[in-house]
Amino acid sequence: MSLQDGIDRCEEILRWAQQARHGSFAAPTTGGVIVRLQDMQALAHGWGGAAVVAPDGSPADVRRSAATYGVTADSLRSAATRLREEAAAVEDVLEGDAAQAAVVAVAAFADLAELEATGADVVGDALASYASALAAAQAAHATSAGALDDARSAVLGLDVPDWSDDLEPGECRALIARADGLLDEAIGAATGCRDALRDALDAETTLRFALGDAAGHARLAGFTPSTATTTVDAVLALAAGVDDPDQAVVSADEWAAYLVARQELSAADRDRLDAALADARSPEERQMVISAVATGAGLALTLALARRLSEMSSDDVRRIGTMGILSQDRDFESRVRTIDGSVVKQRTGTTCGSASLLMLAAQRDPFLALFLARGELVDGHVPEYVSDVPLVHLMPDAGLTSAQRLEYLQTQIRIQTNRFTFWPGSVVGSSPWGYGDEVSRVVGADVAMEYSLLGPHDDPADLVDRAVAAVDAGTPVPFLVGPAGTDVPRHYVLLVGHADGVLEFYEPGVGAIHTLALDDARAGGADGARAFGGWDAIYGAAVPR
Repeated sequence: MSLQDGIDRCEEILRWAQQARHGSFAAPTTGGVIVRLQDMQALAHGWGGAAVVAPDGSPADVRRSAATYGVTADSLRSAATRLREEAAAVEDVLEGDAAQAAVVAVAAFADLAELEATGADVVGDALASYASALAAAQAAHATSAGALDDARSAVLGLDVPDWSDDLEPGECRALIARADGLLDEAIGAATGCRDALRDALDAETTLRFALGDAAGHARLAGFTPSTATTTVDAVLALAAGVDDPDQAVVSADEWAAYLVARQELSAADRDRLDAALADARSPEERQMVISAVATGAGLALTLALARRLSEMSSDDVRRIGTMGILSQDRDFESRVRTIDGSVVKQRTGTTCGSASLLMLAAQRDPFLALFLARGELVDGHVPEYVSDVPLVHLMPDAGLTSAQRLEYLQTQIRIQTNRFTFWPGSVVGSSPWGYGDEVSRVVGADVAMEYSLLGPHDDPADLVDRAVAAVDAGTPVPFLVGPAGTDVPRHYVLLVGHADGVLEFYEPGVGAIHTLALDDARAGGADGARAFGGWDAIYGAAVPR
C-alpha cells in the first residue's frame, strides 16, 4: 500500500466527515438524535484502512546508509589526492608529450574521483535528511492515527436511544454536541494522518531528486525509482553501481570529453565552471552545462547557457535537456512535445530521416535542444549541426511557431543529407548512404551504416545487439525500416532506450516513444510494429563503430 493510497484514504474520510459536520443539522428530538448518531457510527466504521498505515521504513537503517556514503566520499577524496600526487611524480620523471598526456589522464581520473565523492556526499546528506523527515512523519502519524482510533471507538461506543425513548431537548442537544465534538476530533486526527503521510511522501520525493543530483555531480548511476521500486531499492542500486546511461543527458563519450575539456581550463575558469554547476537547480540543468563543455563550446558560451537555463522553470529545463524523450514514463507511450506543446514529429512525408537526425543531434548538443524547443540562440551561437542551414541565424526573429521551425529545419537537413548523392530526396526522403555520413557528423565518430535496399537486413540480431550496446552507452541509434519481404525501406526511427528486454524507439511519424520487445527486434521486427511506424522489418541501422 503506497503513501499516496493513505493520503487518498485520509482525503476520503475528511470529505465525508466535513460534509456530515457542516451539511446536516439534527433536530433536538429523539428521532433527530437517533439519525445523527446512526450516521456518525456508519462513518466511523470507515475511519481506518490505509489512513492508519504508518509510513514504512527504518530511520536508523537509513542513517547507517548515510554514514556509509560519508566514508565512501572520504575514501574517494583520498584516492583523488593520491592520483594527483602520482600525476606530479609522472611529470617529474617524464618529459614532452608523453608526460603531458599521462598527467592529463591521471588528473582526469582524479577529477572523476572528486566528483564521485561529491555525489556520495549528496546522497549521504540526503539520506540523513530523509531519515529525520521519516522519523518525524512516523511519530506525527502515530499520534494522529491513535487519535483517529480513539475517536472511532468513542463514536461506536455511543449509546443510540430507542425510538420509544422520550428525551428532553436539553439531553438531545448534549448528545448531538458530543457527537459533533467527536466528529471534530476525527477530522483533526485524519488531517494529521494526511499531513504526516504527505510529509513522508515529500521526503521521499526530495530524496529521489537528491539521487538524481548525485548522478548529475558524478556518474554514479542514471537510476530512477518507479512505482515498482522503493526509495530504499534506489539507494541500494546506486550503492551497487547499477547504471542506465540512456536515462542521462550526458553520454559516456560526452562525459569523457567533458573531463578532458575541464582539465584544460585554468584554475580560475575551473572555479567559475564549478560555481555554475553548484548553482544548478536540478540534475538536468547541471548535465546540460556539462554537455555544453563537452561540445567544445568554451567557458563563456557555457556560462551564458547556464544563465539562460537559470531563468527557466525546472520543468522546461528538464524537457529541453531530454527533448522530451528520455523523461517519458516507461509504462506509457507519450508524445514528445516542445515547450509550447507542439509535437516533435516529421512535418512532411519525406522528413522522417531528418527528424530523427535532429533529435539525435539535440541529445548531444544542449544549444540545439534549446533552439529546437524554444527557437533561441544563446549569445547568437548557431549550433554546429544546423550551421549550414540557410538563414538559420535569422530564425529566432522570424516569428515562427515550433511546427514551422521544425518543418524548415527538417527540410533543410534532408537536402543536406542528399547533397552529394543521386537520391530523389524530395520524393522518397533521405538516402541511406548520405544518412550514415550525417550520423557520423552528429556523433563525432565513424558509424557502420548497414542497410539493404532490396529487402530486410540479412542479420538483424547482430545489428540490433550492437545498436543496444551503443544506446546503453548513451548514444541513440537510427534504424531504417520497411515492409517484410522483398521491397524497399520506407521509414527512419531512432532507438533511444533499452531496459528489461524492451527497446524504446522515437517514431517521428507521430512524434511518440513506442516500445518493442528486444527478442522481436533481434528476429527482424514484428507485424505492424508501432515502434517502426507500422512497418514490419529492419532494413538497416547506423551504429557507431
